[in-house]
Amino acid sequence: MSYVAELSKMVSGFHVPGSGDVDPGVPEFGFSPEIILYPETVEEVSRVLRFASRNGIRVFPFAGGTKLFLGNPVGTVGAALSLKRLCRVLFHEPSDMVSTVQCGMEVREFQEAVGCENQLFPVDPPRLASGATVGGLVSSNLCGPMSTRYGTCRELILGVKAVRADGEVINLGGKVVKNVAGYDIPKLMVGSLGTLCVLAEATFRLYPRQPFSRTVVLSFDDHVSCSRAARTILAADIVPTCFEILDEKLSSEFGASQEAKRSILLRFDSFEEAVMDQIKQVREATSGRTAAFVEMDDERSRELWDSVREFPFSLKGGFSSKLTLPVTGSIEVLSDIESVPAISGVAVRCLSRPARGVALVSVSGEDEGAVEAARLLENFSDSFGGRIMFSGIPSGLRERIKAWGDFGESLFLMKNIKQRFDPGGILPGEKIFDAN
Repeated sequence: MSYVAELSKMVSGFHVPGSGDVDPGVPEFGFSPEIILYPETVEEVSRVLRFASRNGIRVFPFAGGTKLFLGNPVGTVGAALSLKRLCRVLFHEPSDMVSTVQCGMEVREFQEAVGCENQLFPVDPPRLASGATVGGLVSSNLCGPMSTRYGTCRELILGVKAVRADGEVINLGGKVVKNVAGYDIPKLMVGSLGTLCVLAEATFRLYPRQPFSRTVVLSFDDHVSCSRAARTILAADIVPTCFEILDEKLSSEFGASQEAKRSILLRFDSFEEAVMDQIKQVREATSGRTAAFVEMDDERSRELWDSVREFPFSLKGGFSSKLTLPVTGSIEVLSDIESVPAISGVAVRCLSRPARGVALVSVSGEDEGAVEAARLLENFSDSFGGRIMFSGIPSGLRERIKAWGDFGESLFLMKNIKQRFDPGGILPGEKIFDAN
C-alpha cells in the first residue's frame, strides 16, 4: 500500500506485518493491518490521524491488547496505532489526590507510582497482571471487586486529552474534582472502546492507601439465606471495599468454600480498629444464617481475590456475559440461573456484585446448548429491566449471539455522537455497531 511508507515517516517506530521482522508485543487482532505504528508523542498521534482522515485509512488504536475480546469483530483496518510508548505519569499532586497519566501506561505501574506517596488508584480490572493499560481501562470501563466502594473508572476520571479522528487534539474536563459546568464529556469516553477518539492522557482522582485489610467469607447452605444476608449487609451501616456473591461452582473452584451452595465475600480496608468493628457488625447482622464465617488476612486472601478479579474472562472454551441490573436483580439472578434445567454440554458459572448491580456469567460450550444459554441470559436481563453484554463469543456463534443487547431508543443518540466525533468512520465503530 502506498500509504504505508508515508505513515512510517510520521512516528518514532513502526512494524510492518509479514516483513520478516518479529514484534513480540503485537496481540492477536483478528484482522491484518498493513502497518503497526508506535508514536511517542500526542503530536505524532495527531499527525497519523490527520493523514488517515484525509486518505480514508481506517485506524485501530490499542495499547496492551488485553481487552480485544470485547465488542464485535473489527473489519478491514489499514493501520493499528499502539500507545505503548505513551507510558509516563505527567502530573501528580498528592495534596489534591489527583494525577494525570498517559494512556499507554500499565495500570499496575501507575498504581505503584502513586503508591510511593501512600495513595491509591482504586481499580482492579481483569488482566491487571497481564499488561492492562490505562487506555484499555478507560475505553472498556471493566473494573473489578474494588468498584463496590470506589466506583468504576467512570466515577474516578476527571479529564482526558484525546485526538479526534481528524487529528484535532482536544482537552476535556480538568484536574480538580468539581470542575464541570454542563456536559461531563470525559465520562462519554469511558466504555467507548476506542470508537470516538484516541485517548492519549487521562486525569483521575486518587484515594488514601489504607493500612489494614481483612477478608470475610460467609458460606450458606441455601440461596434463600444468602439472599437475605446480602440484603441485610446492603441495608446496614457497613462499608466494604469489595462485596461479591459466588455460586456453588465458583465457591469451590476459587477456594472460598468447598461445601457451600452460595458464598459471600467481603473485604474491608481501613484502620485496624475500624475494620474489626465492621466485621463484628457483619457477624451480628448475619448471625444464625451462615453455615460458616471465616476471616482471612491480606496474604491468605490474595489468590481468592485474584480469581474473582479475572472472572469470567479467564475461563476458556466458551463466552462470558455481563448483566447490569437493579440491585435486587443482581442478587436474585443467581437463583434464576441455577434454577434452569441443565443444558447438555454447557456449564454456567455466576458471580454477583450486588452493590454495583452487576452479575458476571461464564458459559462453556460452543454448540446449540451455548446459544440456548445465551437466550436464557437475555431473558433474565429483560425480566429485571437490565442490560446485557456478551464477550469472547466463538466465531461459529457470532451470527446467533450478538455482543450487545437491544440498545433501544438510545441507538439513535449513540450513532449521532459517533457521527459528530468521527464522520469519516476512521475509528472502528463496528466494535459497538455498524458505523455506517
